Amino acid sequence: MKPISILLLLFAPFVLITAQDSIHVDSSRIITKLKVGDSAVFGSKRITFIDVIEDSRCPSDISCIWAGQAKVIMGVYVDGVLKEEKEFIFGAKGINPNNTRAVLITDEKTTYGYDLSPYPSSKSAITREEYCLELLIK
Repeated sequence: MKPISILLLLFAPFVLITAQDSIHVDSSRIITKLKVGDSAVFGSKRITFIDVIEDSRCPSDISCIWAGQAKVIMGVYVDGVLKEEKEFIFGAKGINPNNTRAVLITDEKTTYGYDLSPYPSSKSAITREEYCLELLIK
């Protein structure tokens, strides 16, 4: 038993060092979460998560032919005035911010719709208050 313990003690530092090298932090990306009715403010501009208008995503514990989608409405405000309502569609794996339009572009940052949670399950329905919209800010 002692030889195994000694071997583990000898190799543990190398495993920890290798594991640390694989961690990559991209400080240019920020994820912000909004509940229905909440807003993210960027200077004089604001994004508000207005509502989920459809959620037909296939529940995680069921096999479906079609993965489904969720549609949300976001409001873009400038100086407190609604300038535009945008509809975004999230598939089973969220939305890819590199291949889609931005929610809001400012001089400093670009904001994308990233994902909608929670993901549906057949065991319980999702209430409006539980939805959380994730925004990716680059």
